[in-house]
Amino acid sequence: MSEKQDYIETDVIDLRQIFAVLKKWRLIIMAITFLAVVTSGIMSYFVIDPIYEARSMLIVTMPDMSTQRSSSSEPDDLESVISTVSRMPLMTMNTYVGQLTSDSMYQRVQERLSLEDKGYTAKNLAGMVRAEVAKDSNIIMLKVQHTNPHLAADVTNALGEEYLNYLSERNQDQMTKSTEFIQIQKEENDTKLNALLEEYRNLNSDPRSVEYLQKQFTSITDDLNSYQTNIDTARMEVQQLQAGVKSIQENLNNTPRTLSVPNFDQDPAEMAGNQEINPVFISLTEKLNDRQAALAEKTASLQAMQATMARLQSSLNILQAELSDKQIKHQQMLNEIKRLEETQNVLAQKVTQTQIAQSIDMGGTTINIASPALVPANPIKPNKQLNIAIALVLGLMVALGLAFLLEFMDNTIKTPEDITKHMGLPVIGTIPVSGVTTRKPRWSFRRRRKQ
Repeated sequence: MSEKQDYIETDVIDLRQIFAVLKKWRLIIMAITFLAVVTSGIMSYFVIDPIYEARSMLIVTMPDMSTQRSSSSEPDDLESVISTVSRMPLMTMNTYVGQLTSDSMYQRVQERLSLEDKGYTAKNLAGMVRAEVAKDSNIIMLKVQHTNPHLAADVTNALGEEYLNYLSERNQDQMTKSTEFIQIQKEENDTKLNALLEEYRNLNSDPRSVEYLQKQFTSITDDLNSYQTNIDTARMEVQQLQAGVKSIQENLNNTPRTLSVPNFDQDPAEMAGNQEINPVFISLTEKLNDRQAALAEKTASLQAMQATMARLQSSLNILQAELSDKQIKHQQMLNEIKRLEETQNVLAQKVTQTQIAQSIDMGGTTINIASPALVPANPIKPNKQLNIAIALVLGLMVALGLAFLLEFMDNTIKTPEDITKHMGLPVIGTIPVSGVTTRKPRWSFRRRRKQ
């Protein structure tokens, strides 16, 4: 009894099959690989134009950052402001690279080398030029690639030199503007100073100048002091006279006006009627009158001095107010004159410094060409050996892929092993093939497989 066995196809990787496939399709693999290598060699040696690279090195001199910070620490200071105006702007390395590869630089190079006649534009130059900053340094590497080595070197050197010229022109323009600005400020300051000096001279030449008012103030003060002394003396004298008048008045009140004078020749009865003026009373009366007259005189003199002193005090108060106002104005003018003179000195100094800086090639002191570009002797592209090696690898990979693809798509039966492999049937026997044709076994195998 025979049973039909189910055919189960399994995929098993067999190195012998792989090597058999490679051996079977070896001619195609070698042909494709050889074709890729030959094509790459022809393209590298005869078709692709060699690219040359010219290199130049620029060194950037960075300004002192501590000076920059110290000068900007006090923005309100006049000298700091002027220094800020006259100082060149601080640029980073990326700023230099951006300026170096700008369209304006390409335009300057194009005009310098007359590249427009040769059909080169700024856009073409931009595709040729590459600038980069060396890591952790102040060096800019300038590279230009072109098929013409002489043109590459010329463009590299021209670009570096034109950039230096651009920096010099830019710095000169900055210095010129700074000088003009500082000069304008100096002229305005001089005008204010001259006007203030003229006003100050007019103030001093005024009849009632500060000096004159000070002398008047001193004179009136001395008079007031003198009057005050005299008034104090007069008050003491008045008090003395008043005390004397009071004392005499008391004595006069206690002194009888008349005295009884006895006359022994008369009768005692008649003697009582003899009265005479008391000479002491008369003397006291005279003294009282003298003292009262002196007191009245001293009182009148005291009142006159007090009135005069009050008038002088009023004049002194008015004079003091006027003198105070003029002294304040005088001091304000002196302070303003001092400030304007200091500003004048600073501006004059900065004008000189800026003019000196303007005479220096600031572009050359900021960036220098450390290594000019030389005409390259060997091209950097194409790398013929590398291209051929890559073509060899790629050609071999493509050829191998194509070989395995063809083998996968080939489902014809050519050997007894193919029957076992594809149909899962054992081979009972084989029929020899004559030399006339080699395809009959294939047809017979196909007919048997169809049955």
